[in-house]
Amino acid sequence: DKNKKEVIDYVSKTLQLTKVQFQVTGKSLQMQTDLEVKLNKEKIKNELEKINSSTILLEDKKILDFLDKNKIISRCSYRLININSSYNSIKIFNKWIEKNINEQSKSFRNKTVYIYNYKIKNQDKIVSLICSKQDLNPNHWSFEKNLKEYIDTKLLYDASLSSSKTALFWLNPSIVKNNKQVLYTKKDKEKKSRYTLSLLSNVKNIPTGSLSLEQILNSKENIPIEHEINNTKVLTWIIKLNTNIKENRYFLLAHTIDKEDIDKKNNVGITFLLTETLIAVGLSFFIILLFIKRILKNIEKVTKTAIQVNQGKKNIRCNVKDEDDIGILGQAFDSMLDFFENSIKTLDKKVEEKTKEITKSLEEKELLLKEIHHRVKNNLALTIGLIELQEEEVKDEKTKKVLIDIQERIFTMELLHRKLYESSNINDIFFDEYVIDLIEVISSSYDIEKKVKTNIVVNKIKLNIEKAMPCGLVLNELITNSYKYAFNNNDNAKLDITINKKSSDLVIIVKDNGCGLKKDFDEICDDTLGLKLVFSIVKYQLFGQVKYEYDNGAKFIIKIQL
Repeated sequence: DKNKKEVIDYVSKTLQLTKVQFQVTGKSLQMQTDLEVKLNKEKIKNELEKINSSTILLEDKKILDFLDKNKIISRCSYRLININSSYNSIKIFNKWIEKNINEQSKSFRNKTVYIYNYKIKNQDKIVSLICSKQDLNPNHWSFEKNLKEYIDTKLLYDASLSSSKTALFWLNPSIVKNNKQVLYTKKDKEKKSRYTLSLLSNVKNIPTGSLSLEQILNSKENIPIEHEINNTKVLTWIIKLNTNIKENRYFLLAHTIDKEDIDKKNNVGITFLLTETLIAVGLSFFIILLFIKRILKNIEKVTKTAIQVNQGKKNIRCNVKDEDDIGILGQAFDSMLDFFENSIKTLDKKVEEKTKEITKSLEEKELLLKEIHHRVKNNLALTIGLIELQEEEVKDEKTKKVLIDIQERIFTMELLHRKLYESSNINDIFFDEYVIDLIEVISSSYDIEKKVKTNIVVNKIKLNIEKAMPCGLVLNELITNSYKYAFNNNDNAKLDITINKKSSDLVIIVKDNGCGLKKDFDEICDDTLGLKLVFSIVKYQLFGQVKYEYDNGAKFIIKIQL
């Protein structure tokens, strides 16, 4: 009995050491995974930025060739998408997104994919990448292999206990509630739905015999379960290597030894082996921790430095001085950063000097353009004055009417140049202010007694001179026509002007409550200079469309694409 107790104690303590080994290994692997995934995310972002380094628009084929030949990006799945295509579900750009997919890993967790949508500058194109954790962590298996070399994988092996079987396995969380059933099964389909065996096992199936899941989960780690497998009495230890009770997640180690082997075990050999094993394992843990700590610390230093540099910090250095590969990489990285920082300082100085030159040149050009607008305004005002003088001498009413129409059209242009001259931005004007001023001037000319009730609804819109000038001329013609023809013998005269911007379109509506047009719009356009001018400007200069309809008066709807 004493001999048996010592063997059981030896195996129990050895299994506890094995548990600690796996916990240390698991933390090391997780640290390596997190660091490498983070580093490779940054590398991919930096590689994609190279597409924008080209000053010319790249063809799709050239972009795809670049992605195909890039060692880091080509690990992931990717595609090139045109923004203007029917595919328009992408909302987040230049930012990594984590997403769980409905596909389980060997540990019965949903797999994670990483999505990155990169918007190419100056082009309506997106590079959309989907990377698995394995794509971003390609060195995982080699790192895991190196770690396992420092772990005594034969710790549980003993020639005198030749019947020992060790299985490491993940439980499917969905079966934990139904814990009365026998866990072991020979059928592959049932096995996949219950548990997954780790490659570290030395058996092809779990050595738990007829033990129920309840017995397995409720067992104590230092007390083996005594039961039978194929009519042979065995002792089975269950070690919980990793447990998350809330999510019913278990990573278990099942170690089984024939009871007969334990009875035969020599007491002296056991004691000696246990002492030697404990010393060896203790030393191996110490070496592992030092080795991992040093490697991961240096990798983390280089990774953090790379991320901070990518965020715009110039004077940061990793200061890794070791003589190993990581140390050499760190020193080379610091030298490269020194070179970049010096280059950036030189470039910043040149950019500053060039910026001053450009700023001065722009100020001179802006002043010159303001002067041009001022002179054009004065010349147009002079032209209006000359037409007014000529008006006084003309006796023919028809000629006088033509001169007044010309004068009004020139005033529309003069007002626009005046607004541009007064504006702080010499390229754009506030179109709403321009329209209100224009309507006030036309109203003061045709409606001296203020009989027409004018309703103006204009959004705050900025337009450049190429759009504002023709729009002003169109408004002048339509509003003038209303004052001339719509309000005769109308005691309740109304004029509604609505201008708003919808998406990329400018919509202008001019409506009066007069009698409307006597003929079709197309027919009147051929006979009337004003409407012919409206139609020509909208169609051939603004590339828009004019629509007329009768709505208790004449209603003109003009739609222009900005």
